[in-house]
Amino acid sequence: MGGRGWRNVLLAVVAGLALTGCQEERGMQPTITAEQAAQRVEELLQEAYGQLPPGAELETFDEGPLPCDDPTDGGPAGRVYYEKRYQVIFPAGWPADQALPRLAEYWGQRGYRTIDDLRDHPDPRLVVERPDDGFRAIISVWNRDSGAIDIYLTGSSPCVWEHGTPDPQ
Repeated sequence: MGGRGWRNVLLAVVAGLALTGCQEERGMQPTITAEQAAQRVEELLQEAYGQLPPGAELETFDEGPLPCDDPTDGGPAGRVYYEKRYQVIFPAGWPADQALPRLAEYWGQRGYRTIDDLRDHPDPRLVVERPDDGFRAIISVWNRDSGAIDIYLTGSSPCVWEHGTPDPQ
């Protein structure tokens, strides 16, 4: 290999190392805080709730920051994501069969990307994601053997640093 060939190989190696360093540095960049993620998740869930037929109420089922042990975004470990789940409480005669179709239409009109669509499943579920920030919303419908129907709205954030930076200071 001539001098020019080695130079090209060296440039390719240096460029690759620089790209890797940039990716690592990018993963270490500040994010919103876990508290801000929680606020945004709550906003998304309230927006979804506003699309449901009137007469239902939300009851907190579970919530909290969870570790991003296996981040799917390729970023560094040590971050958290925030998730909140509400059970939709509704009176007898409430049109439960309209909940999922209404949210599917609403999220589709707002440009959400479908991540998982199990609307044809006996216990249907739809998972969508906002393409601009990675926040997700989920509606799950559980048709119980007793004939009862349980509906849950869940929202989750992408992985964030708990305090907005890798260093809690």
